[in-house]
Amino acid sequence: MKRIISIATIVIALGLVSCQTAEDISNGLDHQVPDCKALTLTANGQTKVISDSISSLLLWGVVPQTNMEKITLPTVTATKGDTITISVVLSDNVALKTADLAYADWLFDKYINFTNPEGNIPKTPKSYTFIAKVAVPDNAVTTPWLEDYYFNDGSSMKITQAYHKLTLTVVDINMNQRIIPIFVKVE
Repeated sequence: MKRIISIATIVIALGLVSCQTAEDISNGLDHQVPDCKALTLTANGQTKVISDSISSLLLWGVVPQTNMEKITLPTVTATKGDTITISVVLSDNVALKTADLAYADWLFDKYINFTNPEGNIPKTPKSYTFIAKVAVPDNAVTTPWLEDYYFNDGSSMKITQAYHKLTLTVVDINMNQRIIPIFVKVE
């Protein structure tokens, strides 16, 4: 009887393992974060295309060299009441799971769940063009403000910040995360 139970256990275990395809195994080993193929900002008749190599560097910010340094970033300039159109071509080698563009200071949040999409949004696409129209509120800060910049060693310095930072967080089906900063200047 023990022998029959042992054989049955082995057969069930082999059956469960054999159900995984090479593609399932390969997808489980995916460690590649989603790509930002093109980031386009439009406001006030201006259009700015920011390449992926620059947008990934912007996540960490431009490292200030002196205290109270004024940082210049690639972006568009909007005025209060304007609408900024943000278009980002996202892709992943397996499939996209979620995309979330948020900026708490303006009470803005656009979230897409590709595993349970609504409307005409495709289910778990490998590529998707994320488009958001962000209204600049009337209470948006227009004058530069002082902000602490923290270095990797924990030290900090003050920088003059003149850009509002919206954050696009993209997650793929294997939970690899990519954060894309989108800076906007308001005058």
